[in-house]
Amino acid sequence: MTTPNPGDSQGLQSDPIDALRVDFAAFFTSEHPGWLRYAQQRLRHRPDAEDAVQNAGVTLYRKWDRALRSADIKAFAFKVVKDAVTDTLRERVRTEDKARKLAAQPESPDTGRAELDRLDDRDAVDRAMAQLAEISPIQAEIVRMRQAGLKYPQIGEALGIAHTTARTYYSLGWRALQYLLDLSTHQEGNS
Repeated sequence: MTTPNPGDSQGLQSDPIDALRVDFAAFFTSEHPGWLRYAQQRLRHRPDAEDAVQNAGVTLYRKWDRALRSADIKAFAFKVVKDAVTDTLRERVRTEDKARKLAAQPESPDTGRAELDRLDDRDAVDRAMAQLAEISPIQAEIVRMRQAGLKYPQIGEALGIAHTTARTYYSLGWRALQYLLDLSTHQEGNS
């Protein structure tokens, strides 16, 4: 800022950046409806459009000083919105591709359900599971959870362990269950 001389009639001159200081909240509020219309027109889904505009708002807030230094704040902000909408479209395509790939894959053979369903004597399986629960409760629980169709990350989260640990415990529990079933079959055959 410059200080005026006693004879100057101009008064104080402020920094051009300070003159452009616009309250972010007021700017966002005034531009939000237009951005939302644009996003909804491109995305054809109101919740996705709202998310895209909110993500753009966060990005714009982070870059607010840069926006103020740009030649046209509205153009800068609109580019941020446009990029957020494009990101949402790309994410939508990625999600749809993943869903298509998952739908095309056959059910994972390692869930344990098919293996246990092939066992004929359900009473023997129940007794073996009870024995496994006494020997190693966590392995028995993980085998039961896999029978219910849960994936390893879900099991890990539910039990507070890593998904790789859940996979290892399932493998160990399944082997122990097989051993206990074989052992009970041999004992019944010798009786």
